[in-house]
Amino acid sequence: MFRNNIIATLRSLKRNRTYTLINMLGLSLSIGIAIVIFMIIRFEGSFDAWHKNAPRLYQLLAYDKFEGINSHIPQGAINALKDKISGVEKAVNVYGFTPSVIKVNGENLKQERSYFVQPDFLQMIDIQWVEGSPATALSQPYQVVLDEPTAKRFFKPGESAIGKTILYDNTLNLTVSGIIKEMPANTQFRMPMMMSYASLLKYMEWYKDENYWGGGDSWFQGFVLLKPGVKPATVELALNQLTKQRGEHTNYTRFQLAHLSEQHLNPNPEIDFFNYAIPRWLMYTLTSIGIFLLLIACINFINMASVQAIQRNKATGIRKILGSSRAWLIGQFLLETAFIVTGALVIGSLLAYLLLPYTGQLLHTQVAEARNWNTTTFLFLAVIGGVLTGLSGLYPAIMLSGFQPTQMLRSRFFSIPTKGFSLRRMLVVTQFTIALVLVICTLIGVKQINYFYHKELGFDKAAVITVNMPDDRSSVIRERLRRNLLQSPAISDVTFGLTTPSGTTNWWWANVKHHGLKDGEQQWRQQFIDTNYLSFFKVPLVAGRGFNAADSTNAVVLVNEQATRDMGYRNASQALGQQLSFGNEQYTIGGIVKDYQSQSLKSGKTPHVYIYNRRFQTACIRVNNKQQEAALRLVEKEWKAIFPDYYFEYSFLDDELKTFYGDESKLASFLSLFSIIGIIIGCLGVYGLVTFVCVRKTKEIGIRKVLGAGFIDIMAILNVEFIWLIVIAFIMAAPIAGFIMHHFLQDYSNRIPMPWWIFLVSGIGALLITMITISFQAIRAALVNPVKSLRSE
Repeated sequence: MFRNNIIATLRSLKRNRTYTLINMLGLSLSIGIAIVIFMIIRFEGSFDAWHKNAPRLYQLLAYDKFEGINSHIPQGAINALKDKISGVEKAVNVYGFTPSVIKVNGENLKQERSYFVQPDFLQMIDIQWVEGSPATALSQPYQVVLDEPTAKRFFKPGESAIGKTILYDNTLNLTVSGIIKEMPANTQFRMPMMMSYASLLKYMEWYKDENYWGGGDSWFQGFVLLKPGVKPATVELALNQLTKQRGEHTNYTRFQLAHLSEQHLNPNPEIDFFNYAIPRWLMYTLTSIGIFLLLIACINFINMASVQAIQRNKATGIRKILGSSRAWLIGQFLLETAFIVTGALVIGSLLAYLLLPYTGQLLHTQVAEARNWNTTTFLFLAVIGGVLTGLSGLYPAIMLSGFQPTQMLRSRFFSIPTKGFSLRRMLVVTQFTIALVLVICTLIGVKQINYFYHKELGFDKAAVITVNMPDDRSSVIRERLRRNLLQSPAISDVTFGLTTPSGTTNWWWANVKHHGLKDGEQQWRQQFIDTNYLSFFKVPLVAGRGFNAADSTNAVVLVNEQATRDMGYRNASQALGQQLSFGNEQYTIGGIVKDYQSQSLKSGKTPHVYIYNRRFQTACIRVNNKQQEAALRLVEKEWKAIFPDYYFEYSFLDDELKTFYGDESKLASFLSLFSIIGIIIGCLGVYGLVTFVCVRKTKEIGIRKVLGAGFIDIMAILNVEFIWLIVIAFIMAAPIAGFIMHHFLQDYSNRIPMPWWIFLVSGIGALLITMITISFQAIRAALVNPVKSLRSE
């Protein structure tokens, strides 16, 4: 019997090729996306949960007196955790640092990130060792541990790297003391190069006092392994009591233990991550989209199956007369559904395999680097296959097997209950409601991102390239580089600063004291600039004067308008001559700089203090666009002539600023893909329902054609059935999308007004796409000989 069912199923699928292909296409697209989403969610949710110590592993976060949260962890707090709090098994600081150059065998190499690590850290997380021992590999100064890909990049293939030397930043001669396997992608600790913490104290001597509790670098991060059974709140309480005892000797008021495996899904703009973070709400959004895409594919299947129920009435009636039970007919239809779903699973898996390498471009994720095709994935495919077979096939199977055989054999058509047709209408409305919500949200998101890209920031960012300055203090070297570059017509101007006006990294902060500030003190952003920095970026002065060469010895600073407002002055010029203190020094305000957007447009204006002649880590060079290639060659030549022992790298300021919005841009790309697939699947659903309507109206269309109706009239007959469904879908989708995007835009200090025209365009677009889809069936119906249409009854 089962063999006969298989044969009957294959014959039915072959006979109804169009029905089979449409269903399989819709399911394949939704399944392919669902698989990718499943892999992303599984991957992102597994960050650092795979360490054997994961239940007891925490990251230490610090709160300053302004209630700002950050990852600056002073070594004094780590020492207190290790020496004075009994519930702590291990506590370490890890310092992430990007060197200017790595020199191996005389060759200048680039190392994106390196880490100074305390020995206990190697035993807190799971690391696979190839050579060396975690007990001794980083126990002494000048030791370094490499992962296998880095060792192969630094040294010749086939030779052992153990005992070889590396010159780090032209300062530290490091000896390779261990080789480890490359860390998995789902961890914050992808550390290709780990150096002993004792080496840091040789490299940056100001960290030799390990009992300091104040200041810190955002890449100085603390991690704690609690003893079994110890609650984090107990350790927090003990540490915060010690913090209070430090009084004014620390910038921090309290510390928090955050479970490491949960940190990845709780990004905070004030916390730097060694790898990257992704918001939990995005995981929920992706899950919802995957479910919705599968749902509208199921709706397609049900609609198409309803059409098949009409077209297969005689075959079903004969089977029932010959003794087939209702259960057998239901099983037969479910078997056909299972064949289609199985084919869709195979095609969808292939689609997911092809799409997976591009997920990093579409979304901020490294899932493509993980081992994704494993037992869990195939179990997911089995579950989704069973669920789709049940959802897609059960209702049509019950409906098809429930008709009376005499009714089925009486004619080619039989009456479908109104309730069934109403359900199909409701399903189409649901499909297009989901698709329209996706489209509207995507268009508004893209418009917001374009606003970020094209919004005037208050400074001139066009045609500016930046390069790092290895020697950031020597005025002689700076002026030599400036003079050499300006001799070429390809270079129009050169300036130096700590970073660019809106740099993505290297943010320095100062606790500024002034009687007008709230509580007398506030955190301001520090920016070191030279004398032509403001004119280079075309940032005007509101009052006072800019810097001159004499200010290198004068305690004169500039502040921006936001700083004067925070000081309580309605007129910015009132702040001129006011005294500020920070860093144990007194300064006089000599000028007021017009506000510009120094951070992401997602946030508001920040108070700034500008200081001359301190540390100039970035050279900003404005090039002539018509001579861009010549300018880049000249910059590289002059830079290498001055810094021959360093790795040369440049970037365009425009490109750097876009990285502020990388997450939003990638999410918009991902949503665009979802929207396109949702529209395609929705059109397939409309096609199925149009087919149903055409079958029902065969005689009516034939009569109208005999009476002189043309193609436009046939289109009108069919469109009337659907236009009001799309209107209903739009009425439902508009407030849902508006609610979602209203809350989405609230997260941005600089945002677009809700664009009403996007709602209108989306609704009109849905109508046009529906009419185009209907036209394919309308053309077929219009070309049918009316005599054949009338004979069909």
